[in-house]
Amino acid sequence: MNALVFGPNGLIGAHLVERLLKEGHKVTGASRNQKKLFSSSKYNHISIDISKKEEFKKLKGDYDIIFNLAAHIATGYSTDEAEDCLLINALGTLHILEFTVEKKIERLIHSSSVTVYGKPKRRIAYEKSPTNPIIVYGVSKLTSEMYCNMYSELHGLKITILRCSPVYGLGMSQETALPIFIEKARKNEEIALYGDGMRNQDYVYVDDVVEANMLAAEKKVTGVFNIGSGTKTTMKYLAETIVDVFDSSSKIFYDPNRAQEFSIGIDIAKARKTLGYEPKYDIKSGLQQYRSFTK
Repeated sequence: MNALVFGPNGLIGAHLVERLLKEGHKVTGASRNQKKLFSSSKYNHISIDISKKEEFKKLKGDYDIIFNLAAHIATGYSTDEAEDCLLINALGTLHILEFTVEKKIERLIHSSSVTVYGKPKRRIAYEKSPTNPIIVYGVSKLTSEMYCNMYSELHGLKITILRCSPVYGLGMSQETALPIFIEKARKNEEIALYGDGMRNQDYVYVDDVVEANMLAAEKKVTGVFNIGSGTKTTMKYLAETIVDVFDSSSKIFYDPNRAQEFSIGIDIAKARKTLGYEPKYDIKSGLQQYRSFTK
């Protein structure tokens, strides 16, 4: 396989490239980051800004498949980073699709996010659940999905869309609960939970997301698939597990005056049935694996 990976220096992208190289595939990484993370003779790195169409002239090779993992991740409800999300996540995807058609590359594995669902009424999101994102990141990801669907219809592109729940693992940098709790635990600082700490969501370890990408490439199926651990984790259990795994003396306290976010779980039955996807890590084993790399 000759793979083109957009976002090779990100959390998922770096692990995917490592997996592809380990299996003997040829990989070209395309990223605004000029740093080449991999020294393999089978890896080539191209510095490219996907928000600028003319930059794609730098990509000269012939590719069998594209993995689009490039993303600008904005957390929370602020709209300050709306333009960056639009440029990278939406416009960047549009340019990738145009490149895919121009080079007659049939397959694209596109990474999306469960944030496209917003607040699902049933608290469990299925692939057919309504999409109503309430943060700028989710809006930009849904827009990128719509571009994918349009190009699939117009040009017959074979596209697999993977809607991932929050991903954690070596290389994570998001300012969200899980990495914040880990940082607090490492420093033996207090960990604050809002309300009663029973808000829950699905967390997925990065190796499982990489496996989902590899399966999507192997199975050559199209459509939208939820990718997660298949288990909802409460903030209380997350904090307690992090304290335990990191041998921390951090105390957990509850702030009843701070409102909790909404809970959301995802159904991964379709990915299990169609892709053969089976997550290997629950939250505890995933955190243990992460810690083994960061001691």
